[in-house]
Formats: sequence, structure tokens, C-alpha cells
Amino acid sequence: MNKALPIPILIFILGLLLMGCSKKSTEIDWVYPDGNHKALIMSYDDGLDDDIVLAQLFDRYGIIGTFHLNSGLLDTRAIWYQGKPNEFVGTYLSKDTLVHVFKNHEIAVHGTYHKALVGLSDEEILEEINVDIENLSILSDRKISSMAYAFGSTNDHVAEVIGTTPLTNARTVKPSYNFELPKDYYLWNPTCHDSEALDYQEAYISLDSPSLSLFYVWGHSWELRDTLRNQNILKFCKEIGDRDDIWYIGAGDFADYHASLKVLEIGPQQIVNPEGNGIVYYREKGQLKSLNPGQRLIY
Repeated sequence: MNKALPIPILIFILGLLLMGCSKKSTEIDWVYPDGNHKALIMSYDDGLDDDIVLAQLFDRYGIIGTFHLNSGLLDTRAIWYQGKPNEFVGTYLSKDTLVHVFKNHEIAVHGTYHKALVGLSDEEILEEINVDIENLSILSDRKISSMAYAFGSTNDHVAEVIGTTPLTNARTVKPSYNFELPKDYYLWNPTCHDSEALDYQEAYISLDSPSLSLFYVWGHSWELRDTLRNQNILKFCKEIGDRDDIWYIGAGDFADYHASLKVLEIGPQQIVNPEGNGIVYYREKGQLKSLNPGQRLIY
């Protein structure tokens, strides 16, 4: 006759079983729309005509760029005070070329006239940003969702003001040196500048994690005139582009997707995707599935 297990052991086993059930119920394998856990954003500022060559490079390797433009400076010469007064360093893009140059990429805000926002009044901040949104929307016939702070000039208050605009995200220049998803989309710290991208490339390519991650690189296309820098970005794009395990995406679409994940209504036995939300994706037994707005997932 089998001997019954002592009560304390039975309670311990039952506790393990309950813990296992609880863990299983909360571990949905959320993925990006292409079924991956990894994503890449390439974000570039200022809108000089150097962007043309960079956009073409991204096109060659299936990479999507987010290009931040100063609409009030388009069609002008870029005269910056670097080295000597009135040194000519390039030309801003022409307004009538934007749709063609960025046909596969995101067009985003960098301030109408590239002003540092810290120190401006709220009204001045909103004018600098909202005029840029309006101008770029008209020139591109697109919804404008993303922004990068000119000179990296921001703080908590500036971010709060930007949060009242139609924009969904704003990027800083402060590196996080990690592949984590942002906690604050209006103070969105990139992984690193493109001058350091090769240092993190192999770690991201070899990353094998069931959690969603992001490699966010930023820079200026005009910096790539430097021979070594140009060679490095060519190498980076060749190695990290055209991969089937990375979602290549602009900042605006990425922010929208993450926002859709965050508003899911998660209960003890079901997950509801609210009406009006975006489609979200998950894997079940290795198969990619979607949860549409208004649908629920029973588990």
C-alpha cells in the first residue's frame, strides 16, 4: 500500500503547482509585427543634403531611418560657426525633394529653426515645434509623430510641454548604452551615437532573449564626411541590415506599437485589446498570431 505524503510536503508541492500556473498565465510571448523580439531605429538630425546618400545606404540594406528636419532652414545654405566665421559646411535639403529622398523613411521634427528649447518660454517652445510639425506635414503629406531635441536641449519641463503637442515621442542625445525599451517617450534616450554603434553591434546581433529589445542609434549624416566614420557606418549597415530577426522601423511607428502593448487590459484569465487600439502580435507554440482591437485572448 502506498504511503501518503506528509501534509507539509503536499502543501509545498501544491504551492509549486500554483506558482507554475500563475507564471504561465502572465508569460505571453509578445513580439514585434514581424514576429521578432529585436528592433533597430536609426535617427539622424539637421536635414542637410548628406541625408540623401545616407537614405540610399539604408535602402540598400533594408534599414528604415528617422530623419529630423528644420523646416525653416530647408532650401538654404548651412552656415555654422565651426573653425572660422561663416564657414560654409553644406546645404539643407530642398523642400521639393523630401518625399522622394525619404520615400522609405520617417520624416520628423527638429525644430523650425533648430533652437535650443531650454530657456525658451512655453509659447516659444510650442511655436518652434508646432510650426515645424505643420510645415513638414504639408511638405510630405504625412502624419508627423517624432522629434529630436536640437542640441539635445531638454529637461523635464520641456518634455512636458512637448507632450502637449501631436508628437508621440522626442529623442535626447543622452546614451543609455543598453537595449531596453524607453520608460519616457518624451525623454527617449538612444542606445548610442553612431560613432559608437560598432561597439554594440555584435552584442545585439547575438542577443537571444524572449523579451522585446531595441537598438537605437543617432547621429548626423554630415559627420559621415569623415573617411573613417563613413567606413564604419558602411560596415555597420552591411552587418546589421537585411536580417530576418530584426524589425527595422522608424521611431514613430515603434512608439505607436509599444503604446498599443501598454494599454492592453490584462486579467487573470484573459487579455483584451481595447477598441481603437492598434493590432498587437504574439507567438503561440511558435506560430505568429495577432490580437486585433476589440478582441480578447483567453488563456
